[in-house]
Amino acid sequence: MANFHILTNNPAVAAAYGAIAQPLTGGVAAVFIAARDAVHLGAELISHPLAGSLKPNENPYKSIVLSAQKGALNAKSLALIEDAIAVLKKLPAKARSYPPPVLEDFSVIDLDLVHSAMQALPAQYHQHPHQKHSTEQEAHHGNDL
Repeated sequence: MANFHILTNNPAVAAAYGAIAQPLTGGVAAVFIAARDAVHLGAELISHPLAGSLKPNENPYKSIVLSAQKGALNAKSLALIEDAIAVLKKLPAKARSYPPPVLEDFSVIDLDLVHSAMQALPAQYHQHPHQKHSTEQEAHHGNDL
């Protein structure tokens, strides 16, 4: 079981990441609110909620990577998600109907952002939760130089 998960309203992300993706219905606001709720329950944001060059009201798809393990409330994560919600609220709503090719482009942009976030995962998320670091082996290899 992974020690992180993805909140997403993007079907392409849900399909690509299977069990670690939590599909949500609704727009970007729904993803932000679900992330904020998870942070209040002790999850930490791993990816930035405003990642990418598009404003949150421009792309109908949003995916956020969070820790699966719950701990104490992380003030930095809470501030980031609250700021993202505030930015979204400040921007004018764009209630457009996009043609399927444009929706597919938006979906690919969000999926690429998730792929990038996965490649940049902090080290603690590359391990199985029960796997331990071998500091003896690391120290030994460090002395071989």
